[in-house]
Amino acid sequence: MVRYFPNDDRSALPFHFGFWPGNPNSDGEVNTRIFSAKLPVVCRQTHNRQPFGMFRGENPLNYAFSTFLIEAIIIIFSIKFVCYVLRPLRQPRIVCEIIGGMMIGPSMLGGLRRFNYYLFPPVANYLCANIGLMGLFYFLFITAAQTDVGAIWKAPRKHKYIAAIGVIVPIIFVTGVGIAMRNQMDPTLQKPSSIGGIVFALAFTTFPVIHTVLRDMNLLNSEVGKFAMSVALLGDMAGMYVIVFFEAMTHAEAGGAYAVVWYLISVVIFTAFMFLVVKRALLWVIAQTPEGTLVDQNYIVIILMGVLTSCFLTDMFGLSIAVGPMWLGLLVPHGPPLGSTLAVRSETFIHEFLMPFSFALVGQNTNVNLLTADIWSKTLSPLFYMTVVNFITKFLSTTAAALFFKVPVRDSITLGLMMNLRGQIDVLLYLHWIDKRIVGLPGFTIMVLLAVVFTAITTLIISFLYDPTRPYRSSKHRTIQHTPQSTELGLVLAVSDNETLSGLITFLDFAYPTKSSPLSIFAVQLVELSGRATPLFIDHEQQREEEEEEEDEEEDDEPESTRSGRLDQLQNAFRRYQEKRDECVTLRSYTVHAPKRLMYQDICELALTKKTAFILLPYHKERLEDAAPTELRDSGMLSVNVDVLAHTPCSVCIYYEKGRLKNALVRSFMDQQYSIHSSRIMQETYRFVVLFLGGADNREALHLADRMTSNPDITLTVIRFLSYNHEGEDEREKKLDDGVVTWFWVKNESNDRVSYKEVVVKNGAETLAAIQAMNVNDYDLWITGRREGINPKILEGLSTWSEDHQLGVIGDTVAGSVFASEGSVLVVQQQVRNQKGGYGFLNGKFDYKSLVSPWSHSPN
Repeated sequence: MVRYFPNDDRSALPFHFGFWPGNPNSDGEVNTRIFSAKLPVVCRQTHNRQPFGMFRGENPLNYAFSTFLIEAIIIIFSIKFVCYVLRPLRQPRIVCEIIGGMMIGPSMLGGLRRFNYYLFPPVANYLCANIGLMGLFYFLFITAAQTDVGAIWKAPRKHKYIAAIGVIVPIIFVTGVGIAMRNQMDPTLQKPSSIGGIVFALAFTTFPVIHTVLRDMNLLNSEVGKFAMSVALLGDMAGMYVIVFFEAMTHAEAGGAYAVVWYLISVVIFTAFMFLVVKRALLWVIAQTPEGTLVDQNYIVIILMGVLTSCFLTDMFGLSIAVGPMWLGLLVPHGPPLGSTLAVRSETFIHEFLMPFSFALVGQNTNVNLLTADIWSKTLSPLFYMTVVNFITKFLSTTAAALFFKVPVRDSITLGLMMNLRGQIDVLLYLHWIDKRIVGLPGFTIMVLLAVVFTAITTLIISFLYDPTRPYRSSKHRTIQHTPQSTELGLVLAVSDNETLSGLITFLDFAYPTKSSPLSIFAVQLVELSGRATPLFIDHEQQREEEEEEEDEEEDDEPESTRSGRLDQLQNAFRRYQEKRDECVTLRSYTVHAPKRLMYQDICELALTKKTAFILLPYHKERLEDAAPTELRDSGMLSVNVDVLAHTPCSVCIYYEKGRLKNALVRSFMDQQYSIHSSRIMQETYRFVVLFLGGADNREALHLADRMTSNPDITLTVIRFLSYNHEGEDEREKKLDDGVVTWFWVKNESNDRVSYKEVVVKNGAETLAAIQAMNVNDYDLWITGRREGINPKILEGLSTWSEDHQLGVIGDTVAGSVFASEGSVLVVQQQVRNQKGGYGFLNGKFDYKSLVSPWSHSPN
C-alpha cells in the first residue's frame, strides 16, 4: 500500500521528542518521519521471519532488524571516521562523536531522500533511538560510579570560591539577557521555569564532561586538570539540587500546588529507597567479595539491570529520567572492588557500542536546514545570545577568580576555558528540553552547534596554550654529577609490581649508601586508574599521621590502597628496607592511581618537587628462556619509561634486571622471613663494567659508578671508546669527557678494585666487536649512557639494529638476546636543561610534523 504525504520540511521522530514549538502535537500522538512528496512512503508489513536471502528475491532492508544492523554499522563507522580525520587537530572525542552523528542526520547524509528512505526508515529508527537513550543513561551511571563524592569536602577553600564565582556571575548576566529578550521567545520558552532551566544548565559545567574531555587531551594528571575537575565536581553537586528545583517549577506550572506536593513526595520516597535499600545492598556486595578479587558477575548484572529500574522509577514518579542512573552511580563506592569491576565489565561496551547510538539520536534531531532567517529572529536569537554571554562571563569570572587566588596567569586562562567545555550531559539536557517542550528542533540544533563550536575551539586553544610538561622543566642542575658525594642523594623510585621492586632494591644496595653519603628515596607505587574518574596521589606518611589523629574514621573512607593486599605487600617491603637501612637511607612511600599514559606526570612532578638528582625506573621487557625475541611484559608501563625520558626534570636511570643480581635481602622481605638483626648479606664479589662512549649521559653514568667504588663487594672496570684519528669528535664534548675521566682515575688510582682501559675503534662494527669480546669476563652489570653526546662515528652502522630507543643503541645491544649476556644493564640519561616541549606556538617552536604524527598513533 502506497500513500503520499505533503512535505512541510518538518522531520519528526517516532516518539514524542519531535514537537514543533507553537504547534505541539496532542498528547499521545506518535509521528513518523515525513518525506518529500516525490518519494512515496511505503507502509511495510511486519515480518516475524528472517529474509531467505537476496538470491530468493528478498530485500533485507524490508526487515526492521536487518535495517537496524546496517544502521549500527553506518553509525559506528561514521563516528570512527570523523575521529580519525580530526585526530591531527587534537579534538576531544565528544566533538567527533557529535559530528559523526550529524553525518547521518538531516544536516548531511540524512538530507538525501533515498538514504533516509532505504537506510534510516522509521520502522528501524525507533529501536536505534531507544538504544541511544539507554547509552546516555548508562554513561551517566558509569561516570557517576567513578566519581569520588568525598573529594567535595576535602577540596581546598579556594576551589569552592572559584566554583561559586564561576556559576553565580554567569547566572546573573544570562538571566538578564533572557529577561531582556523574553518578547522574542516562544511561549513555552517564556515561562520562568524554562528560562531558569536554560540559565542554570548553561552556568554549570558538569564533572563527567570535564573528565572525558581532559582524558582525551591527556590532562587528567596535570595541575590545572585536577583544579578543573575539583571545581566542576563542586558545581555538579549544587546542580543536582537545581535540577530538582526547576523540575518542581515545571510541575507547578502544569498542575499547580497539587502536582508539586506529589512531586516532592516522589523525590523523598525515591531518595529514601536509594539510601536505605540500594546503598546497603551495594555495601553488602562489597562485603561478600574476597579481598583482591573482582565482584561476582551475577552482582554486576543485577546492578546494570538496576540502572534500567532506576530509569523506570524516576520516569514513573515524574522525575527527570536521568536522575535515576546518576544517583545510583553516585551511591556505588568508587574504586576496587565494585567500581573497578563495573568499569572493567561494562565501560567498553557503553562507550564503544551504546554511545554511538546516542550521538546518532542527537544527529537525527540536528537539522541545520531549519535555521532560517525567520526562525532566527523569532526564536533562535535569544538562545544564541544567552549561550554566548554565558561563555564570555564564565570565562572572565573563572579566570579573574583564579587570578585573585594567585593561580598563575596561564593556568587561570586555561581553567576559564575548561569551564566552558560542553559534552554528553549538555546534549542530554537539550534532548530533555525537547521532551519538556522548552525548545523545538531549531532550538536544539542551534544549541548543539554552539556546543560543538565552543568545545572544538576551546580545546584547540588549550592544546596550544597549556603544556602539562612545562612545569617539569628546570634550569638548575639536578644530576648525579652535580651532587657532591658528601651530601644526601635524592631519587624517585617508581615500581608497578613486586618483581620490578626486587631488581631496583638490588641496585640501591650496590649504590652503597653510607652515613656520609646517604640516600633520600621517594618510592612511588604505580597503579592503573580503575573504577574512579579522578587520579589519586596518596602520601602514606601523611595518611598515617591523619589516621592517628582521627582513629574513629570509618573504614569505608580509607583509600583502597590501604585495603589491598598487593599494595600492602609493597608498602611493607618499603618499610622493611627503611628499617634495615635506617642509618643511611630515608624512604617515603607514595601510591599513584592514574591512567598509564599519564603516570609520568606524577613521577616527574614528584622529582621536581623533592629536587631529586635522578629517577630510577625498571626496564619493562623480559627475555624468554629459549632465547627467542623479547616480548613486552606490559606495553602500558613501557610508555611510562618513554614519557619520563622525554619530560624528566632530572637525570634518569633505567635498570634491566636479568636475574643474576637477585638480592637476598629483598627476597626475605617478600617472603616475610627476614630478621632485621641479621648482618651483611652480600659476601660475593661482583664485577661491573662501564662502557664510556663520551657525552653527557656517559659522564653521568661514570659519576654514578664512582659512588659504587666504595662498595667492597664490587670490582669496577671502565672501558673508554675513542674514535680512530679523532674522527667525528666534538671538541667541547671531548674536553668535558677528558676532565671527568681524569678526575675519576686520579680519585681511584690507588683502588685495586677499579681498572681503566681505552679502546680505539673506526666504526660501529668495531665497537660491537670490542663489547662482545668483553663478554668473556662474565660481567654482572653493564653500565652505559643512553645517547646524548656520543660520537656518531663510534655508533656508525649500529642505529639500524637498535629496536628499543629507551635503552639507547649500546644499552639495547648489550641487553639483547643476541649478545647472550646474563649480566644486568643500567642505562643512564643526564638531565637536559631548558628543554623545549609542547605542540603549541606558545610552548616552543611549532613543528608541522606534529599535525601529521597523530595519524601514526592509535587514539587514546
